[in-house]
Amino acid sequence: MSLHIESTDEALEELKKQRTKTLAAAISVSILGVALMGLLLYLVHIIAAIPEDPPMVAYATQEGDNPDIDTPEVTQTTQRPSSSSAAAQVKVIAAVASADVAVVNPDIDVEIPTEELSTGIDIGDGFGIGTGDGDGGGIPGIVSKRCDLNDRMKRITENGGTPQCEEAVVKSLRWLKKQQNKDGSWGGTPHNYKCSMTGLALLAYLAHCETPLSEEFGENVLKGISFLVDQGMKAPVLSLVPQRNEVSYDHAVATYALCEAYTFCKQMDIPSISNLERVVVKAVDRILDAQCPNGGWAYSYNNRINPNIDLSVTGWNVQALKAAEHGGVKPTKGEIRTALRKAAMYCRKNVMPDGKFSYKENGENPRSSLVGVGVLSLQMTGNGSDNAARKGLDWIKNNVKTLEWGKGSGTENVKSNLYMHYYCVQAAMNRGGDVWTSYNRAFRDAVLGGQKPDGSFSNNDTGYAECLSGKSKNIYRQCLATLMLETYYRFLPGTGEGTKNS
Repeated sequence: MSLHIESTDEALEELKKQRTKTLAAAISVSILGVALMGLLLYLVHIIAAIPEDPPMVAYATQEGDNPDIDTPEVTQTTQRPSSSSAAAQVKVIAAVASADVAVVNPDIDVEIPTEELSTGIDIGDGFGIGTGDGDGGGIPGIVSKRCDLNDRMKRITENGGTPQCEEAVVKSLRWLKKQQNKDGSWGGTPHNYKCSMTGLALLAYLAHCETPLSEEFGENVLKGISFLVDQGMKAPVLSLVPQRNEVSYDHAVATYALCEAYTFCKQMDIPSISNLERVVVKAVDRILDAQCPNGGWAYSYNNRINPNIDLSVTGWNVQALKAAEHGGVKPTKGEIRTALRKAAMYCRKNVMPDGKFSYKENGENPRSSLVGVGVLSLQMTGNGSDNAARKGLDWIKNNVKTLEWGKGSGTENVKSNLYMHYYCVQAAMNRGGDVWTSYNRAFRDAVLGGQKPDGSFSNNDTGYAECLSGKSKNIYRQCLATLMLETYYRFLPGTGEGTKNS
C-alpha cells in the first residue's frame, strides 16, 4: 500500500485557490502594516514639532502659625514710575513671618516697576466726598500724578508751585535718610516719641511716592514700616511711651502712616510686609475704641468724657481714620464712617464766630493755630462745605497774609507756627480757588527760604514743637515743612477753579 495519497484534479484546483487567498491576505496585511507604521511616524513628527509649555513651579504660601517655614516670594518684572534709571534694580526685603515680630527674609532682586504700573490706578477722589465745594482732600485720585516726575512737575506748576519746591523736597528726603536710626525709626530721646516721628517721616516719603520699591529711599521706607509693624505686634498701641498722656498723638500719627503704606502696597502690588494689615486693623480698632461719646479724642486715649478731650488730639485721629477708610481697612471695633460723623459733630462745637477754633469744645481757649485742624477735620469727614468750615476758611484767607520763617514766638504766632500751617495748607488746597491762591503765595517762598544747604529746615519754628526736644524736634519740623511742599501733588483742589502760579 502506497504511503502517498494520490491527488485528484479537483483537489489540486482547490489547493491552488487556497494558496491564492492566503497570498492575497498576506499582501493585504503587509500593506496595512506599512500604512500603520507610516501613520505612527507622522504622529510622532507632529508631536515633536509642538513646543512644550515651560515648567511651572507653584509655591503654597504659609498662612499658619509656623514661622519656621520660608515662603518663596513671587516677584514682578516691571519698572518703577520714577525719574530714576529704568534699568536700575532695587532690593526688596519682605517680612513673611506670622510670628509677633516682622521677620525679614533674604533680599530678593526685583526690577523696578514701570510707569504702566501706576497708569489708571485710581486710589480715590480725595479724602472727602468731593462735592466740588471743598469737601475733597487727601490722597489724589490717580497715584501716577505723584509717582511720575513729569506729572508731578505739571501738578506743582499748575497748583502754584515752582521747580524749587521739588528740589527742596528731594533734599529734605535725603536729609531724613541720614537721620534714620538703625532700628528703622526716626526721632530720639528724651521722651522717645519714635512712633509718631517715624510716622511723619514715612508720610513725607509716601507723599513723594517713595515706596519699598524705590531705588534711593526704598530701604528707608521699608525699615520704617517694619519698625512700626514690630511695635504694633508687641504692644496694644503704637508707642514706646504708652504711659504718657501723649500716646494719643504717638499712636494716631503712626497709624496714619501705616494706613497709607498699606494702601500703596495693596494698590500698586508691592510685595507686602507680613502682619502689616493685621497691625493696621489693630491700630484702627484702638482709635475707634478710644473715641469719646462727644466725638472727640482725649489724652491717654481715655474714652470717657473728661477734661482732656481736645481738638488737637482729635485732628490726628481723624486723619488716621480717613486714611484707613480710604485704604479699605476693615476694623473689628466699629465703623469708620460712624466715627467720622461723630468727630464732625465734635469739631463743629469748637468753631468760634470769628472763624477761629477752640482747643476744647464750646469756645474754651480759641486758637489761631487750630483753625486748620478744625477745617481739615471737617473736610475729611465730608463736611467741608458746612458753616463751621466756611468760617474757618474765611479766617485763613483774611488773616494769613504773610508767612515769615522764624519771626515771632508763642503758639498764637501765625507766621512761624508750622503745626498751624501744616493743617492750613491742606485745608486751603482742598478748598481751592482764591483761598488757596492767597495762602500759597504766603507759605511757598517762606518755607523754601527756611531750608538750609544740607536739606534741613531752620529751627526757629514755634508752636507745639516746644513739646519736643533734640532729635525728635528736628524730625518733627523737617517732616511738617516737607509735607507742606508736597501738598501740590498730594492733594487735589476741591473746586474746579484751580490755582495759578504766582
